[in-house]
Order: sequence, then C-alpha cells, then structure tokens
Amino acid sequence: MAFAFRSFAFVLLLVQPAFSGELNSRLSSRLDFYPDRSDGTASEGRSAELKIDAFHDFDDGRIVAELIARADHKDSGRRIIEARQAYLRTPFAGFDVFLGNRQEFWGKAESKNVVDVINQSDAAANEGKSGKLGALSISAERYLDIGDLQLWYISGFREKTFNDSDAHPSSGLPVNVAQYARKDGKNADDFAARLSSFFGDWDVAGSVFYGTARDPILSVSSSISPDYAMQKSIGLEAQYTGDVTLLKWESLLGTQSSLQDKHDFVAAVVGIEYTYYGPFETMWDIGLVGEIQHDDRPQAAANQFGVAGVRLVFNDIADSNILFLASTDRKADQSLVSLEASRRFNNFTSLKLSSQFYNARTLSSAFGQLSDDDAVTLTLNMFF
Repeated sequence: MAFAFRSFAFVLLLVQPAFSGELNSRLSSRLDFYPDRSDGTASEGRSAELKIDAFHDFDDGRIVAELIARADHKDSGRRIIEARQAYLRTPFAGFDVFLGNRQEFWGKAESKNVVDVINQSDAAANEGKSGKLGALSISAERYLDIGDLQLWYISGFREKTFNDSDAHPSSGLPVNVAQYARKDGKNADDFAARLSSFFGDWDVAGSVFYGTARDPILSVSSSISPDYAMQKSIGLEAQYTGDVTLLKWESLLGTQSSLQDKHDFVAAVVGIEYTYYGPFETMWDIGLVGEIQHDDRPQAAANQFGVAGVRLVFNDIADSNILFLASTDRKADQSLVSLEASRRFNNFTSLKLSSQFYNARTLSSAFGQLSDDDAVTLTLNMFF
C-alpha cells in the first residue's frame, strides 16, 4: 500500500492546478458472468472503477495525470489504486523530456503486440491492450530528419497482476513470490529506444530493449512460480496503409536468460486488414482481419496461432462498433473466440459488451488451464 499512497499523493499534487476545466473522469460499473465455472470458483463478478484524467499546461511544459481506483467485491487481484500516468513533460536540450509514471504503446498488429515492451500488463483486469500499469521512468523524444526518436530509462519493474485462485481468469492455483534472473530483481534498471518514420504509404519503426521481460515464465505444479527472465531484443514494426488495405508486421528477435537456462527467440505477427466501405448502400465499414502469430518464447501459449476476424464500424452518432476474433494454434489443439461491442447512449454514458471463450483438447495446454474461464462481461461507463 506504500506505493499506492505515494501514487495518490503525487497525483493529487498534479491534479490540483488542473481543476480549471482540464479534468475528465469516468466511472465504470462492470458485471462478469462465467458460464462454465468449476465448483469452488466465482460464478459472477462485480466491480467498479474510477478513472481520472487531468493535464495542465504552463510555459513550455505540461503536467499529466491518469489515476485509476478499482474495487472488486470478491477478487482481490483486481483491486488496485494506480497512477498509470503522472508525469511532467518539459523541453530540454532539443528533446521533450518526460519525468514520472508514463504509458507508451508500441505495435501495429491487432491480435498480439510482441514489440510492446515498455509497460507491464494489468492482467488481472482482463482488459487487453488498455489494461496497463504505469512505468516510473525518464524518457525523451525528439523529431529528427529521419523520424521520431524515443529514449527510455525505467527505474524499476512492475510485476504482472494475477487474479485470485478462485477468480477468473485463473488456473485455480496459488501464485508464489516471483523470482528474477537479474540480481537486483524488481529494482533492476531497464533501457529502451525506438526510431519511427514513414516513407510514402509505409510507417516503420525499429526498437531495442535491455531489461526484465514483461511476461514471466510460469512453472506449474501445486502452485504457480513466476520467473522473470533477463531480455535483450530488437523490434521491428511496419504498416502499409492503402485505400482499403492495411498490411502489418511486428517482430522481436532476442535472447532471454532465466534462472533455468538461456535461449534465443523469435516472435512475429504478420497480418492484413481489408475494409469494405459502405457495403449494401449503408454507412457501415466492414473490415476483414487475418493474422499469423509465431512465438517460440516459453511464455507463449503455443508456437503458432492463426487469427481471423471481422470489424464492423457503423459510423453512427453513437459510435457503435463490433470486433470479432477467432484464433487457433497450428495443431488445432487450442482456440480462443472473442467478441467486443460498444455503443454510446449520449455524451455521458456508454455500454460495452465483451466475451471470450477458450477451448482446448488437452488440459495440460495453456488454454486447458483456462477451461472454466469463459466470460461474458457488461460494462457501463459514465463520463463527467
């Protein structure tokens, strides 16, 4: 709780000057239903989350804060008080320098982002790409003639969050204290850099990372033991934007050194998204998504996955949209089907429906451990 108290105190100091209208809040009420739950696990979940976004400009600088506080009536793993962002941006020596907790997303693909190495995932929140923890860091950005340069120093490591053993998604086993390959453990420093640019219809980026791998290697017996490896990697991103076609590429090449061994790895996602604009004389956009994942790291659920999906954007005043994705591994042993749909009722409220369904032929597989974690989630958001 010491970290939570410091985060709250810092955010309150940052938000104080921003009450002149530069403040936005969202209150979310969430219901989760688990249709295939095992005996002794939760049949449903209820939670509430308050998110506050604020910024204040002064001279050439800006103060930014993003605070979340989430309560769950059963799952202590989902309870959190977090300064996801709380930083000062100021110019220095031709760079924009950022000091404090900051979030940053890297990647192009829809189903998986192997190059997204800055922030830790708030896995217990089960919110996909949007569920991230803040990274206490010093970062700098500068626009060069050849593109945008980012430099990162991250002063400490945030562990992945886990749900309670009787909650969802969960293997049903208790989680042990994490182990680290680096001698300084969670106090070890991380370093990263990224250069992004564009050439005609192509957006490209290259990155390097030296630090603690964000996903732990999980050893499973009567409990789960997370092992955080040391990672050195090079990332590459590319996206071609045509009139109706997006071509996407992400790859990560590197080495991981865990407590048990050291191994080289390759992870990549290649995909295409083709969009039909206004089919059947409607205002809709229909996007067809196809991606192939390859990942030979021990953290991956399988070496290869194929992903197919449909994105439907209604282009209405309610901002209605639907995204359906289905993925299966190369051996057709594991599959995951997910659906997300959202709609605004007015300027103050919106509703989101999401679901995920796991299937596995063998219980020893990664998705086999999640066989009772099928979920249907309904979230009501109120903005003020």
